[in-house]
Amino acid sequence: MKTVCLFCASMDGIEPNYKKEADKIGDVLSKYNYSLLYGGGALGLMGVAAKSANKKGVKIISVFPEYLDDPDIIFSEYQKVIRTRNIVDRKKKMIQLSDIFVCLPGGIGTLDEITEVLSSAALGEHTKPIFLINTNNFWNPFVDLLGHMERNKFIRKNGDKNIKFSSLKNLFVVNNLEELSFHKKFNTI
Repeated sequence: MKTVCLFCASMDGIEPNYKKEADKIGDVLSKYNYSLLYGGGALGLMGVAAKSANKKGVKIISVFPEYLDDPDIIFSEYQKVIRTRNIVDRKKKMIQLSDIFVCLPGGIGTLDEITEVLSSAALGEHTKPIFLINTNNFWNPFVDLLGHMERNKFIRKNGDKNIKFSSLKNLFVVNNLEELSFHKKFNTI
Protein backbone atom coordinates (compact mmCIF):
# COMPACT_ATOMS: atom_id res chain seq x y z
CA MET A 1 0.00 0.00 0.00
CA LYS A 2 1.37 3.40 -0.99
CA THR A 3 1.28 6.28 1.47
CA VAL A 4 0.27 9.78 0.45
CA CYS A 5 1.51 12.57 2.69
CA LEU A 6 -0.97 15.44 2.72
CA PHE A 7 0.08 18.95 3.66
CA CYS A 8 -2.68 21.53 4.17
CA ALA A 9 -4.06 24.18 6.49
CA SER A 10 -5.44 23.75 9.97
CA MET A 11 -7.83 26.56 9.01
CA ASP A 12 -10.67 26.65 6.47
CA GLY A 13 -9.51 29.58 4.36
CA ILE A 14 -11.76 32.16 2.76
CA GLU A 15 -12.85 30.25 -0.36
CA PRO A 16 -15.46 27.49 0.04
CA ASN A 17 -13.67 25.58 -2.76
CA TYR A 18 -10.75 24.90 -0.43
CA LYS A 19 -12.93 22.78 1.87
CA LYS A 20 -14.75 21.19 -1.07
CA GLU A 21 -11.45 20.06 -2.56
CA ALA A 22 -10.15 18.73 0.77
CA ASP A 23 -13.37 16.73 1.10
CA LYS A 24 -12.51 14.81 -2.10
CA ILE A 25 -9.26 13.30 -0.80
CA GLY A 26 -11.02 10.21 0.57
CA ASP A 27 -12.40 9.34 -2.88
CA VAL A 28 -9.01 9.71 -4.55
CA LEU A 29 -7.09 7.70 -1.96
CA SER A 30 -9.64 4.90 -1.74
CA LYS A 31 -9.69 4.59 -5.55
CA TYR A 32 -6.01 3.55 -5.51
CA ASN A 33 -6.00 1.92 -2.06
CA TYR A 34 -3.49 4.50 -0.79
CA SER A 35 -3.16 5.42 2.88
CA LEU A 36 -3.21 8.99 4.21
CA LEU A 37 -0.34 10.30 6.29
CA TYR A 38 -0.87 13.80 7.60
CA GLY A 39 -0.32 16.11 10.55
CA GLY A 40 -3.15 14.68 12.63
CA GLY A 41 -5.29 17.79 12.85
CA ALA A 42 -9.05 17.84 13.34
CA LEU A 43 -9.37 21.49 12.37
CA GLY A 44 -9.55 23.28 9.02
CA LEU A 45 -8.66 21.56 5.77
CA MET A 46 -6.74 18.91 7.71
CA GLY A 47 -9.89 17.90 9.56
CA VAL A 48 -12.02 17.93 6.40
CA ALA A 49 -9.48 15.70 4.62
CA ALA A 50 -9.18 13.28 7.55
CA LYS A 51 -12.97 12.95 7.86
CA SER A 52 -13.21 12.36 4.10
CA ALA A 53 -10.55 9.64 4.25
CA ASN A 54 -12.12 8.05 7.30
CA LYS A 55 -15.55 7.96 5.66
CA LYS A 56 -14.05 6.08 2.68
CA GLY A 57 -12.21 3.54 4.85
CA VAL A 58 -8.74 4.89 4.02
CA LYS A 59 -5.97 3.98 6.48
CA ILE A 60 -5.01 7.16 8.36
CA ILE A 61 -1.58 7.74 9.88
CA SER A 62 -1.29 10.83 12.08
CA VAL A 63 2.10 12.37 12.80
CA PHE A 64 2.22 15.24 15.26
CA PRO A 65 4.44 16.77 17.95
CA GLU A 66 3.58 15.46 21.41
CA TYR A 67 2.80 18.98 22.67
CA LEU A 68 -0.15 19.14 20.23
CA ASP A 69 -1.71 15.93 21.57
CA ASP A 70 -5.01 17.50 22.57
CA PRO A 71 -8.49 16.12 21.77
CA ASP A 72 -9.58 19.57 20.58
CA ILE A 73 -6.75 19.64 18.02
CA ILE A 74 -6.06 16.04 16.95
CA PHE A 75 -8.44 13.94 14.83
CA SER A 76 -9.31 10.85 16.86
CA GLU A 77 -10.23 8.41 14.05
CA TYR A 78 -6.78 7.28 12.95
CA GLN A 79 -5.37 3.77 12.66
CA LYS A 80 -1.82 4.73 13.59
CA VAL A 81 -0.34 7.64 15.48
CA ILE A 82 3.28 8.75 15.60
CA ARG A 83 4.18 11.35 18.19
CA THR A 84 7.38 13.31 17.68
CA ARG A 85 9.36 15.64 19.94
CA ASN A 86 8.86 18.68 17.74
CA ILE A 87 7.81 19.95 14.31
CA VAL A 88 11.27 19.33 12.79
CA ASP A 89 11.16 15.65 13.77
CA ARG A 90 7.58 15.50 12.48
CA LYS A 91 8.63 16.68 9.01
CA LYS A 92 11.50 14.19 8.90
CA LYS A 93 9.19 11.33 9.82
CA MET A 94 6.55 12.40 7.28
CA ILE A 95 9.12 12.58 4.47
CA GLN A 96 10.59 9.22 5.47
CA LEU A 97 7.25 7.35 5.54
CA SER A 98 5.65 8.81 2.41
CA ASP A 99 5.65 7.68 -1.21
CA ILE A 100 3.87 10.73 -2.66
CA PHE A 101 3.40 14.30 -1.40
CA VAL A 102 0.18 16.23 -2.01
CA CYS A 103 -0.21 19.83 -0.93
CA LEU A 104 -3.55 21.64 -0.68
CA PRO A 105 -3.75 25.35 0.18
CA GLY A 106 -2.34 26.38 3.53
CA GLY A 107 -0.36 28.91 5.51
CA ILE A 108 3.14 29.20 6.93
CA GLY A 109 3.23 25.61 8.22
CA THR A 110 2.15 24.20 4.86
CA LEU A 111 4.68 26.37 3.04
CA ASP A 112 7.39 25.19 5.43
CA GLU A 113 6.47 21.54 4.80
CA ILE A 114 6.39 21.77 1.01
CA THR A 115 9.66 23.70 0.84
CA GLU A 116 11.29 21.10 3.12
CA VAL A 117 10.18 18.37 0.72
CA LEU A 118 11.44 20.34 -2.28
CA SER A 119 14.80 21.11 -0.68
CA SER A 120 15.34 17.48 0.36
CA ALA A 121 14.54 16.45 -3.23
CA ALA A 122 17.04 19.03 -4.50
CA LEU A 123 19.74 17.40 -2.39
CA GLY A 124 18.89 13.93 -3.65
CA GLU A 125 17.42 12.64 -0.40
CA HIS A 126 14.36 11.39 -2.28
CA THR A 127 12.84 11.27 -5.76
CA LYS A 128 9.21 11.08 -4.67
CA PRO A 129 6.54 12.97 -6.65
CA ILE A 130 5.35 16.26 -5.17
CA PHE A 131 1.97 17.69 -6.15
CA LEU A 132 0.61 21.17 -5.55
CA ILE A 133 -3.19 21.21 -5.79
CA ASN A 134 -3.76 24.65 -7.28
CA THR A 135 -7.35 25.20 -6.08
CA ASN A 136 -8.53 28.66 -7.17
CA ASN A 137 -4.95 29.33 -8.40
CA PHE A 138 -3.81 29.39 -4.77
CA TRP A 139 -0.26 28.24 -5.55
CA ASN A 140 0.32 30.57 -8.53
CA PRO A 141 2.40 33.10 -6.53
CA PHE A 142 4.59 30.28 -5.18
CA VAL A 143 5.03 28.75 -8.64
CA ASP A 144 5.90 32.21 -9.96
CA LEU A 145 8.50 32.60 -7.20
CA LEU A 146 10.04 29.22 -8.07
CA GLY A 147 10.19 30.30 -11.73
CA HIS A 148 11.82 33.57 -10.70
CA MET A 149 14.42 31.67 -8.65
CA GLU A 150 15.09 29.29 -11.52
CA ARG A 151 15.47 32.11 -14.08
CA ASN A 152 17.93 33.79 -11.72
CA LYS A 153 19.94 30.55 -11.46
CA PHE A 154 19.15 29.84 -7.80
CA ILE A 155 17.38 26.56 -8.59
CA ARG A 156 18.97 23.74 -10.54
CA LYS A 157 16.71 22.74 -13.38
CA ASN A 158 18.64 19.63 -14.36
CA GLY A 159 21.40 19.43 -11.80
CA ASP A 160 25.02 20.33 -12.44
CA LYS A 161 28.48 18.83 -12.01
CA ASN A 162 28.41 19.25 -8.20
CA ILE A 163 24.84 18.27 -7.36
CA LYS A 164 23.00 16.04 -9.78
CA PHE A 165 19.50 16.78 -8.51
CA SER A 166 16.84 19.38 -9.19
CA SER A 167 14.30 20.63 -6.67
CA LEU A 168 11.71 21.05 -9.44
CA LYS A 169 12.13 17.76 -11.33
CA ASN A 170 9.50 15.94 -9.27
CA LEU A 171 7.18 18.90 -8.70
CA PHE A 172 3.81 18.84 -10.49
CA VAL A 173 1.08 21.45 -10.34
CA VAL A 174 -2.47 20.23 -10.92
CA ASN A 175 -5.72 22.17 -10.71
CA ASN A 176 -7.68 19.77 -8.50
CA LEU A 177 -7.75 16.30 -6.98
CA GLU A 178 -9.54 14.85 -9.98
CA GLU A 179 -6.65 15.91 -12.21
CA LEU A 180 -4.27 14.46 -9.61
CA SER A 181 -6.01 11.08 -9.71
CA PHE A 182 -5.35 10.82 -13.46
CA HIS A 183 -1.72 11.94 -13.27
CA LYS A 184 0.70 9.17 -14.22
CA LYS A 185 3.14 10.05 -11.41
CA PHE A 186 0.30 9.69 -8.91
CA ASN A 187 -1.55 6.60 -10.04
CA THR A 188 1.31 4.37 -11.23
CA ILE A 189 3.91 4.79 -8.52
